Amino acid sequence: MKKVAILLLHMRHGGVEKQSINFANELCKDYEVEIISCYDMLSEPAYQVDNRIKITYLMHDKPNREEFQKAMQSKNPLKILKEGFHAISILWKKKSLMKQAIQDLKVDYVLSTRIEYADLLSRYAPKTVTTITQEHLHNDSPKYIKRVQKAFRNLDYLVVLGPGSKENYTKWLRENKKIQIVEIPNLLESVPNQSSSLKSMQIVSVGRLHSVKDFASLIEVFDFVQKQLPEARLTIVGGGEERKKLEELIKEKRLTGKVIITGMVDKERVQETMLYASVYAMTSLTECFPMVLLEAFSCGLPAVAFDVPVGPRAIIKQGENGYLIANRDKKEMAGRIVEILTHQAERERLGKKAKQDAYQYLPEAVMPKWKALLK
Repeated sequence: MKKVAILLLHMRHGGVEKQSINFANELCKDYEVEIISCYDMLSEPAYQVDNRIKITYLMHDKPNREEFQKAMQSKNPLKILKEGFHAISILWKKKSLMKQAIQDLKVDYVLSTRIEYADLLSRYAPKTVTTITQEHLHNDSPKYIKRVQKAFRNLDYLVVLGPGSKENYTKWLRENKKIQIVEIPNLLESVPNQSSSLKSMQIVSVGRLHSVKDFASLIEVFDFVQKQLPEARLTIVGGGEERKKLEELIKEKRLTGKVIITGMVDKERVQETMLYASVYAMTSLTECFPMVLLEAFSCGLPAVAFDVPVGPRAIIKQGENGYLIANRDKKEMAGRIVEILTHQAERERLGKKAKQDAYQYLPEAVMPKWKALLK
C-alpha cells in the first residue's frame, strides 16, 4: 500500500485543519496515511480522525502569542524579555523539527498545507518522495508572489482549489519548468438529509473572529438590514481574538440580543444553526475556497458574499445559488439579504440550487481526482 504524509501546523479548529483531516479520512481507505503535526496544542484533535491514520506530533510546546502580547501590555522588561526569548525558541524548534521530519520521510507522497513547509520540502525532501503542496490562502501581493516562486521551486505538484487560483499560479510560476498545477476543489464530508425550511428571519455566518473575516462589516450590514426588517436576527458562529471588539460594536449599534456570537462550537451545532437560518452571509477580506459556503449550501442555504479575488466566486453562481457583492458595498449586500428574506419563492429557488451544487464536492466526486494525481 502506498504511503502518504500530510504536514500540518496543528489539529485544532480551522478551515485548513478541518479540510486536511476530512481528506486524510478519505485517503486512508486506499493509502497508508500519516499526519505530521507541528504542535499538539496539549489537546485532542478538534475533528474526528480515522483510527487507521498515524498522527505524529513534533513538539508539545505551543505558540505564546497571547502571553507575549500581555507582557508587552504590562511594560515589564523582564516579562517581555522572557516571553520574547520563549517565542524565538518556539519558532526555531518549529522549523528545525519539521525540517528533520521531512529529511526522515519514508513515504511515496508528501502533502504540504503551508507555504513554509513547501519551502522546506523544496530544500530537504528525499528525491524518492513525490512532493505536493496545496495553498489554502489567496494573496496577490508582489511579496507573496515572490515567496511562492521561491518556496515552490523544486516541487512536483501544486494543487489549487479553483479556476481563478489556477490562472494566477500558472502566471506566477511560468518560469518553473518542474511543477505541475492541478485543480482539485475542497471536499465536503457529507450532505445532510434535511434542508433548512427557509422560514426564519435568521442570517448566519461562520468563522474565526479574526480581522481577515471582517465580521465588523457584517454587523454594519446587519444594521442596515435591521432598519428595514426589525425582526431579522444574525448569528455569528466562532471564537477568536476579535470577540470583545465585535461585542462592543454590537452595543454601539444597539443590536444587543439581535446579534448573537456563539463562540467556538462543534460541527453538529454549526449544522443546527445553518438548518435554522434562511441566508448565509460572508464579508471576508480574502478567501481561497471557503468550506463554510459548501456547508451552507449542503443545508440548502442561499449565500450572499463580498466578491473578493478567487474565493466565493469559485462557488457562488450569481443569481443561481446566491449573490456576489462588488466593491464591498454594505448597503447593496443588505439590500440583497432583505430581498431574500422577504421573498420566499426567491429563497427557495436559490436554496434548492445551492443544495444541488453541494453534491459535486462530496468525496465520491473529488477523491477520483486525487487518486489520478497520486498514480
